[in-house]
Amino acid sequence: MSEINKGGFSGYNGLHVAAQYKEQINPKNRENPFIEALPDRIDIDSFIDILSSEPPKDTRFKQLPVEDRLELVQQIKPDFWLPFPAHYDKYRNLYSMIKLGYQSRNPLQAIYNRQFAVGLDNIFKAGLDGEGRNLAGNVHTAQSLVEIAINGFGKSQVYERMLNQLFPKVIHHNKYHDRILTTTQLVWLKVECPYNKSVGTFIKSFYAEVDKALGTAFYEKWGEKPGTIDKHVMRMIQVATQVNLGVLVIDEIQKIQSAYSGGKENMIDYITQLVNTLGIPTILIGSFKALYLFKDSLANTRRGIPNGFSENISGHMVEESWEWEYFIENLWEQQYTLTYTELTPALSKAMYFYSMGIPDFAVKLFMHVQSKTIVQGGYEKTTVSLIREVAEISLGLVRPIFEKIRSGDYSVYKDLDEIKPDWAPLNGYLREVSHRLNVQGSVAEEHARVLQRKKDDEVLMQLNSFAMQFDRPSTIVTSVVEQVYAAGKGMSDLSLMYAQIAKMLLEKEKNDSKGDSFDQRQSPKRIKKAKVELSLSADDIRYVVDEGHKQGLTTEEALEKKSYIRDLNELLNLTS
Repeated sequence: MSEINKGGFSGYNGLHVAAQYKEQINPKNRENPFIEALPDRIDIDSFIDILSSEPPKDTRFKQLPVEDRLELVQQIKPDFWLPFPAHYDKYRNLYSMIKLGYQSRNPLQAIYNRQFAVGLDNIFKAGLDGEGRNLAGNVHTAQSLVEIAINGFGKSQVYERMLNQLFPKVIHHNKYHDRILTTTQLVWLKVECPYNKSVGTFIKSFYAEVDKALGTAFYEKWGEKPGTIDKHVMRMIQVATQVNLGVLVIDEIQKIQSAYSGGKENMIDYITQLVNTLGIPTILIGSFKALYLFKDSLANTRRGIPNGFSENISGHMVEESWEWEYFIENLWEQQYTLTYTELTPALSKAMYFYSMGIPDFAVKLFMHVQSKTIVQGGYEKTTVSLIREVAEISLGLVRPIFEKIRSGDYSVYKDLDEIKPDWAPLNGYLREVSHRLNVQGSVAEEHARVLQRKKDDEVLMQLNSFAMQFDRPSTIVTSVVEQVYAAGKGMSDLSLMYAQIAKMLLEKEKNDSKGDSFDQRQSPKRIKKAKVELSLSADDIRYVVDEGHKQGLTTEEALEKKSYIRDLNELLNLTS
């Protein structure tokens, strides 16, 4: 158990501790009781030790009767949990978010008490001025985070474990050094959105969770009171500020339905205000269905994206990744069969194929396979054929979905909201976002392709813009650009592609001129055009190339001399 449990007690819901203040290295965190009372940050080794868990093990278990061993198999699901290095990144972000959020909410500073005098509802209505200050004159330092992941990835569980095992839920302050400070600090609160309900119903759940943690009666006071959504939000803001909330974690955010919430922008707009105006960090957790909240609303919300906004988007594990190897090797150790089956590449491949690298499905499949092995009796060895047999039965409902994913037919993803997002809007979203975005797992592969396509589009745009200066028909320009780009698969140096385009277009122009000369008696207009083309401006790209050739320069050198072309890395730096 973590150090935070020493001297604490399990309160109404979660760990309560008395404030113990620690000296802070960061000057911005000093003399702030809310920050000094937080537990110290732990390193990654301690993180893994504290959060790792597995079901009970004993060599004597193999001698137990069948029913007893089947019962032990059932313990794998609730007891087996494996932290990844990526989880430590989440912890690092969570810890920093809480501290940063409290930097602008120091109970020893006058500005902290001024917000109560001004009125939280007035602060909320007024929003921020041009310098980012709220009505009380405070500039808040809170950040927000969105955690989107495939169902079964364990996105909720990782935050539950981090919050419950690495942070106290409530800190009680009585005296800060020689100064009386009687206040309660609710370090974190996790609220699950009710299914298919509104922001108003979510706020009622918020009151209920606060009451469970502190033994208060906010639900009784405000929960059933009538009022508009704005009024309900105002009351919730007052409660969150009153209890000195460190971070609000909103789980299953996809359950908030726009039809019940005054429009999808209402929820995002409210969360943005919670972060920017009142300085309460917020983490939103949801499946890919939650993207409807962010694809349009977050980018266009009328009060702007929170200053410290970032996103994590995770798909299923990739088969040829160390994450999958690490996961399946540790899961495979949880065996209660008479005979221990060594993990082979074929068994690992079968487990991945039938679980799609989704942790929850992999654990369930492993449990069902073991149960089947034990019930069948004999040597109790796990085989590929047994995995296949069990998967076709126990995972029968998701098999059609997995088959669609494996087919590579992106058009079917619109029917797989809970498994993978509709890539059409998501790709557009990934290409347009300007905030910090972290993509993991199978989604990372698609994200990499999206980024490559984005750069491809930028390079093609530059090539087309360059080629159009030759005053050739658009069909010819497009054809030449595509030929040059395809020849180097878009990876050639940009200056070389410029030079090749210029060379091909000039050669086509000369060939066309020969055709004009052959046909000049029948086409007097072409004779006139040819004469005009001989009188070129010194800045005309054709003149530049022609003069360069006279000086013994290559097409590329001539264009570089006049700064008509740039290096590919320079272009990508300008457009990134």
